[in-house]
Amino acid sequence: MYFKGVKERQVFEEWIERSRAKKHVEQELYRLKRYGSPITIGIYRCADSCFEDKFYIYSRRTDHLIPLAEHHFMILFGHTEISGAVKAVENLMIYMEPEEKERVALTQLREDDGIEDGLKRVLTLFVLACRGEDSIVDDSYLGR
Repeated sequence: MYFKGVKERQVFEEWIERSRAKKHVEQELYRLKRYGSPITIGIYRCADSCFEDKFYIYSRRTDHLIPLAEHHFMILFGHTEISGAVKAVENLMIYMEPEEKERVALTQLREDDGIEDGLKRVLTLFVLACRGEDSIVDDSYLGR
């Protein structure tokens, strides 16, 4: 089981490296450290073919969507603490087609985080989300 989790995480890390997600997370982390503006990042798996369109219709302008792989996206919730991001995801799920159970991992970045710290947490949470029963997995699953 552990080996499978490591393999999954490596695949997810490769997606992030190939996308522009890391650059965007670095920018948001800079804003957090400079201005104290909270940021929550997440990975969202959704098979709804209209997910991107629905995201832009039902999300806030401060939220950013970054495609990672087929049906997998990174979401950056600017100016948003984890509780607000959970609520935003719950609201977004209302509009998705239930073709496949959606999985979402969310972590709120901290001022003392480096880029790798936040990404490591969200990847760990996403592996937990993919394996578990809960649609939304957040920092509370890590005992934070």
